[in-house]
Amino acid sequence: MTDHPRAPEQRTVDVDVQDMDTRGRTLTGYACVYGAESRDLGGFTETIRPGAFASVMDADVRALLNHDPNQVLGRTRAGTLRLHDEQRGLRFEADLPDSPLGENVREAVRRGDIDGASFRFVVGDEEWDGDKRSIVTVKELHDVTVATYGAYPDASVELRTRPNQKEENAMQAEDGKGGGLLVEDRAATSDEPGIEDRVRDAFKSIRKGESRSLTTTSAASIAPPELSSYLFDRLRAASALLASGVQVIATDRDAVQWPKLSADVSPAFYNEGATITASDPTLVTLTATPRKLATITQLSNEVIDDSEPSVIDVLNQHVATVLALRLDLAAFEGSGTVPEIRGLKNVSGVQSVSMGTNGAAVTGLDSIADALALLEGANAIPGAIVMHPRTWNVIRKLKDTTNAPLLGDGSNATARSIFGVSVFLTSQLSTTEVQGTSTTASSIYVYDASQVILIRRQEAVVELDRSRLFSSDMSELRGRARVDLVVPNPTAVCRISGVL
Repeated sequence: MTDHPRAPEQRTVDVDVQDMDTRGRTLTGYACVYGAESRDLGGFTETIRPGAFASVMDADVRALLNHDPNQVLGRTRAGTLRLHDEQRGLRFEADLPDSPLGENVREAVRRGDIDGASFRFVVGDEEWDGDKRSIVTVKELHDVTVATYGAYPDASVELRTRPNQKEENAMQAEDGKGGGLLVEDRAATSDEPGIEDRVRDAFKSIRKGESRSLTTTSAASIAPPELSSYLFDRLRAASALLASGVQVIATDRDAVQWPKLSADVSPAFYNEGATITASDPTLVTLTATPRKLATITQLSNEVIDDSEPSVIDVLNQHVATVLALRLDLAAFEGSGTVPEIRGLKNVSGVQSVSMGTNGAAVTGLDSIADALALLEGANAIPGAIVMHPRTWNVIRKLKDTTNAPLLGDGSNATARSIFGVSVFLTSQLSTTEVQGTSTTASSIYVYDASQVILIRRQEAVVELDRSRLFSSDMSELRGRARVDLVVPNPTAVCRISGVL
């Protein structure tokens, strides 16, 4: 079969109440059931074969409410969404956010108000038998969704148009083929501009001498949450902290109170009928206060007025990269002195491994093994190792007594992993740490990513000023976000200090 570009399709199924369930804050259900035949999809029906999702199980997929990108319930890369390719179908588990959205969805599922699930995808291989289509492989999986309406409602977004016989004959004649069915792109495309197009139009709508926020421009409808998610995804791609899979909680509050257990309950064995002694946990509260993280850059007016899509490249690459690097610096080594947030280096209770009084070169992997052991001893699951590229370069050169690389044949080095734990690099870690007589030391951070939480204000503001630099025909672009970092369980983090 010839491979043709395809637009995303959307399918919705009814889910039995017993199959859509919430346990605590975890929502489970089936986004797809293998072998189940759909209703009429515009002259044909379809089924999805077992294993169709095998090639996309490692993709970055979001769980949404009714396919709304502003209503995010979980994400695989953040560890808040987990997908399972089972015999029955594609099962999902989403850790609902601790927010009004998460609570509303949980209650709606519990009451049975929401009992549908859906997914948006791009077809890979498919087979036809008359008016029945069988999807063999899924090429791309965009999202899974809990849906208000199930069972393939008769809406254009749900339908995929099959080509008529005249179109099929024309395609076959063009390819010089006779007989059979040539499968072409049958997905309807939408003329609605995407957010990148709307951002570009918003830039161009601002005249010289004006200053305006993109979220309030009248030239393009850009909702603040949509723009915030758009920018944050680019921030995530450039940040080692976010790429490592830490939890990200969005809030619209000035401060967030986060409960923390400072002492465990004390279970014990009792005789039958004996009174169980109460042992309440000791709770304290961590306060997260999102601080402003901002950057500003100057742009040529020719870029804004004439280049396409250069202005988007500037927005995506420059603003996101600069903000991400500054976020990494603060998240790992921030002092906590206002207005800077407190980084892992200065969080009280974080575990530590020292390379010695005056620091030491990483001549082996023992220090990392020791850090992993400290986390495991605290019942944490090590999921990320973050270091400076300089340190990683030393480690991947390490060799054993036979002069073979300690990291194997290079495959592990390419994947950046040590002892099966992923390694992330950021140039923002200091290489001028003072340890004894050493003034050129650095740190390595080993942590359970699920125990590190980034709180961010939901809004992201992008503003363009075309008035202040009027005489030089330049404009200024400013991006702002507000974030803070909380670590409810500091023993799930270990800092290796004094790395030369």
